[in-house]
Amino acid sequence: MIRFIHAADIHLDSPLKGLGNRPHLPKDKIKNATREALKNLVNLAISEKVDFVLLAGDIYDGKWDDVSTGFQFIKEINKLQQKNIPVIMISGNHDAESKINNHLSMPSNLKILQANSPESHEVIKDNEVIAIIHGQSFLNQAETRNLAANYPPPVQGKLNIGILHTSLTGYEGHENYAPTTKEELINKGYSYWALGHVHTRQEVNLKPYIIFPGNIQGRHIKEIGAKGCYLVTFKNNHEAELEFKPLDVFRWKNLSIDLSYANNQKDLEEIIKKNIQGDFSNIPVGIRVVLKGETSLHSWLKSAQKLVAELIQSIFENKNSGDIFLEQLKVETSPPIDKQIQANLNEDIYYVLEQSLTELINNPKDLELLIKGTELDNLSNAIPGDWKDPKDSNSIHPINIDWLKPLLTEIVPVIETSANSKE
Repeated sequence: MIRFIHAADIHLDSPLKGLGNRPHLPKDKIKNATREALKNLVNLAISEKVDFVLLAGDIYDGKWDDVSTGFQFIKEINKLQQKNIPVIMISGNHDAESKINNHLSMPSNLKILQANSPESHEVIKDNEVIAIIHGQSFLNQAETRNLAANYPPPVQGKLNIGILHTSLTGYEGHENYAPTTKEELINKGYSYWALGHVHTRQEVNLKPYIIFPGNIQGRHIKEIGAKGCYLVTFKNNHEAELEFKPLDVFRWKNLSIDLSYANNQKDLEEIIKKNIQGDFSNIPVGIRVVLKGETSLHSWLKSAQKLVAELIQSIFENKNSGDIFLEQLKVETSPPIDKQIQANLNEDIYYVLEQSLTELINNPKDLELLIKGTELDNLSNAIPGDWKDPKDSNSIHPINIDWLKPLLTEIVPVIETSANSKE
């Protein structure tokens, strides 16, 4: 049995982009979140007694502003060295070899696969090769080459794992670096592909396993939900058990609240309380609240957003002892529409439609011009010729004006009846 951890996109000490104007967020807690998540990763590896750890790129967020970032990483890897747990990693676009020039002396249990060409690394346990890791680091940030194409063939009889920082053929919000396809990875013949770069967890394929673990800590509202790594157990060289393990210490969530039935502040408070009935007690969470629906509170909500935000934060604090934080309030409500005005508007729409059809019936040339080049025109071309036989009473002529006019004539009273039924 072989057990390992597959993680990626740690983005150690990633800056708090866009969070400076969020007064309710615990910024110190978020600032240290990536460090705490890395500690959780190391503690998990030790407690699960894994054979090795794979890190698929973007361990750092870029060039270090502070050398303590590198020392923090070394400190955690040293904990694994003390337990004889090797770590194999590649660099990605954020920590490409050309970007990270603050090179520190790394622990002996850490193997960084080279950037010039694919490299294969043997993982040895009890004097036996238990796995072979094939991979290549990024030399430059904008790596547009298909790196996987040059990865070597698998070594027969061994557990072969490919480690690659890629977006495959592209994911929204991620640059198309080291492009490849699922089919190409499958055909390579490895049992497992440890991918990085895409921050949303994805099990792209099973047998062979092609996995994005996502990043280990969400850094802003676009990275919602649990974040962590995969604990992978191979009982032979082809069959594995995959278990997602959360590592994050702060989580993000979107909450859309319908205020259609809110007529006063008390209604607003009750509706918000009902919408946070879920279990938020395990981990602190930043919530973006979006208020929607037609409500008589619309004008007040728009003009008093700061007050409403404070009200929502106080509800969060009373509900869960300070572990729920308002990330941002968005008011997307609308004022209620008078029912009589809406009825009159509907009646006007029916009237305009009825008059338009009547005009078309009385002006065949306008109707013919309107139809030309539309789907009706295409339909006419697709209908077999024998279905258009003028001698056949059931024949179909979608763009024949004489054929269409009776149909339109029948539609007008139907619209009139429908309009009257709405009154």
